[in-house]
Amino acid sequence: MNSGPVSVACAQGSHGGDVVRLAARLGISPTDILDFSSNANSLCDDLTRQVLAQTGYAHSHYPDSECTGLRHRIAGFEETQPERILAGNGSSELIYLAMHSLKPRRVLLIAPVFSEYVRACQACGADYRLFETDPYDGFDIPERHICRLHDAVTAYRPDMAVICAPSNPACTDYSRMDDILYALDCPHVLVDNSYLDFLWGTPAYSRHGMAAYAGCTRTETKVISLRSMTKFFYCTGVRLGYCHADEQTIERMNRCKTPWSVWHAAQQAGMAFLDRMDEYRLRLPAMRAEKTAFAGALRNTGIFDNNLVLEGANFVTARLQRPAKAATVYTELLQHGILVRLCDNIPGMPQGFIRMQVREKKAWSRLTAILGTLDAE
Repeated sequence: MNSGPVSVACAQGSHGGDVVRLAARLGISPTDILDFSSNANSLCDDLTRQVLAQTGYAHSHYPDSECTGLRHRIAGFEETQPERILAGNGSSELIYLAMHSLKPRRVLLIAPVFSEYVRACQACGADYRLFETDPYDGFDIPERHICRLHDAVTAYRPDMAVICAPSNPACTDYSRMDDILYALDCPHVLVDNSYLDFLWGTPAYSRHGMAAYAGCTRTETKVISLRSMTKFFYCTGVRLGYCHADEQTIERMNRCKTPWSVWHAAQQAGMAFLDRMDEYRLRLPAMRAEKTAFAGALRNTGIFDNNLVLEGANFVTARLQRPAKAATVYTELLQHGILVRLCDNIPGMPQGFIRMQVREKKAWSRLTAILGTLDAE
């Protein structure tokens, strides 16, 4: 790269995958950046290209504001009624809809947590509190900490609790999800299942989703499941997600929703993605093998705490041996044309973690080779 010195303050945005903005600030093309900062399923790029090539734009008509066809298709996939499904412009829109419509006064966030939950609380005037987890537990909430969670809920008395399962960037899928849900004694529990599809075929998959959560909560607690289609189907530029909840909650959220937020091509793509779900699932074993090999190569670079090289849904999150050097490592990688996700600005994340997307071996070998030359010990 010939962009000159880069400061982490101007480079690191609120989220990963911010390649277009970053390239403009550096005066280069987005194609000059090898992006490890996004968590989208890049190993399925060819499948997604096929789907989108067959998707019509219908530029002369407004989109179906109710997303009727898509909701029915999702309802079939979820084995529920269309009235319990709300489609949105990615899970981010649905986060804000949940906060605006349900109007919680106090929100307990299981940390580390996606930063948009904090921003949504602030935008809606809700107080929030982080329930922090231990990286040496893999950011899980093991049985010995369930009582601590229950005590935190009793003391704070939240109107809503938020937990991301599987978690990004924390890499846990919560081994005691049933106990966690029961401990979250509040009117609404929002479970962000954006990465759940990556668990297909593993024992962890059966612990999650609305069917699995039924019976785990208190009688008066309503569960809201948020699902992202942009991650698993590698369509971050399309922006598509959905919410699965009881009919009353869906009605409340829908009343706050901006019309036509899901454009026609996104609705058509969503239905096509579900039709080809089996093809995407067939790619998972190869992705998992690539992830394990990538994690091993990261340990061999010598700059990470090998006890904290954690394998997530389709990414690896690792902590440097010298956490204070994380911004330096981020900047030096950017000088080599490689973008990773510095996690220091993620709520509840300890300093020094870097998140890296699973890509093909040629790409991650370039990354690990450069990491091995950096002085971050």
